[in-house]
Amino acid sequence: MWLLPVPDQLEVLIVGALVTLAVGSLSGREWGRLASSVTATVSFTASLYITLVQFLNGYRVTFGPGQGIPGSVIVVDQLSNFLSLVVLAIFVFSSIYSVGYIEERHTEFFSLLLVLAIGMLGVFYAGDAVSFFIYWEVMSLSSYLLVAFNYREWEAVEASLKYLIMSSTGSAALLFGISLLYGLTGDLTFAGMRSVLASEALARETWSIAAFAFVVGGLAVNAAVAPFHFWLPDAHPAAPSPVSALLSGVVIKAGVYGMLRLLLNVFPLEQYGWQLGLLMLGLVTMTVGNLMAALQDDIKRLLAFSSIANIGYIVFGISLGNQLGLVGSVLHVLNHAVAKALLFLSAGSFIHTFHTRSLEELSGAGKVLPVTGITYSVGALSLAGVPGLNAFVSEYVIIAGALASPFWPFAVVMILNVLIGAMYHLRVIQTIFLKPSSQKVNPAREPGYSMLVPMVILAIAAIVIGVYPAPFLSAAEAALRSVILVR
Repeated sequence: MWLLPVPDQLEVLIVGALVTLAVGSLSGREWGRLASSVTATVSFTASLYITLVQFLNGYRVTFGPGQGIPGSVIVVDQLSNFLSLVVLAIFVFSSIYSVGYIEERHTEFFSLLLVLAIGMLGVFYAGDAVSFFIYWEVMSLSSYLLVAFNYREWEAVEASLKYLIMSSTGSAALLFGISLLYGLTGDLTFAGMRSVLASEALARETWSIAAFAFVVGGLAVNAAVAPFHFWLPDAHPAAPSPVSALLSGVVIKAGVYGMLRLLLNVFPLEQYGWQLGLLMLGLVTMTVGNLMAALQDDIKRLLAFSSIANIGYIVFGISLGNQLGLVGSVLHVLNHAVAKALLFLSAGSFIHTFHTRSLEELSGAGKVLPVTGITYSVGALSLAGVPGLNAFVSEYVIIAGALASPFWPFAVVMILNVLIGAMYHLRVIQTIFLKPSSQKVNPAREPGYSMLVPMVILAIAAIVIGVYPAPFLSAAEAALRSVILVR
């Protein structure tokens, strides 16, 4: 029997999901809304605290049935804890924000948020392929249901169906790749697979190369790497804004985590030579994302394509294979999550108030909602690469890694992409602050504190990381060191 060991933070989330479902179902409409949101937020916060303590103490442990005995393996290390910290922090802010944003079916919504977090953390802590795939499916199905949350709208139905088809295709490719790996190695643990795949003769086997292609392709679908990115620009506009913040801020990072863990620990670069191919994927992804974002009028589609571009930066950094590139990529997972969650929550405030996603119709919105306009501007300037804000730090480190590698000419491509990104982010700031107000932008009040507080805290975080990046760079280095040393 394949039992799944559960770390403490996952136990908290599982209990939280059950309690949220119970108290929300048994309470009346208003009490159910309050009980569901409070229970979910407390669960996310408690899990975040446990993970933070583990990360600060350098906690590392492996749960499993023992060597040579088949069964699930859970590995808690600095990389899984670092990614979990990023994910849980964004879940806390999205959960608080959702109190004022979500208008119906609160119990269902907050329960799905908890299930999504369970799936994501399970992916990060999985030490074997079966556990990884089970949690991957939990994450995929719950995110599909959240994309389809506004199912009465045709846009949500169409986007969720496209997402379901794409994610199912990616999951099928991932599962087929796992089955090939098991056939080749006779082992389902990542550590056991690596010990077998380190053989140069096996790495040249046709089925070994096929397994690599299917696994990386399956992960690339989730990460929205070009040319597997088509689901993302449709899913973001259709989903509620706090769900968009999660999809863009953290869910697509599960694919990035899979690449980091498997490329560094299962498919050795020396045997598989994936560096140049991954580099090309990163360059194409960032270029497609930025060029398409520059053409958008829908603010959420613009942010969706911007997320694709930033995934390109992360993949490019991983492909460099050196210390600077890898640290920059790990840090950019954090920085992009903070900035993009901030942007989607701020955009959601505009959309919630003015009932439009069109940039032309949001003209002047920042003058009517100045706090929301300022928080949006902080996120936009961060991703535009402005010094003193968080994304500049990780983008700079990735570019420095490129300049220190044999692929230094390609640093020019990333620099040009950052400049394109700056162009369209500055265009949005100009639109919401400097252009005359459109007919849609009528006098209005800022949203409630439940929506404003997460936005302000995220904006402060973007500034703090940008001004004082040293501890965050150290945290990224510690996370990376743990995955490189796991051989």
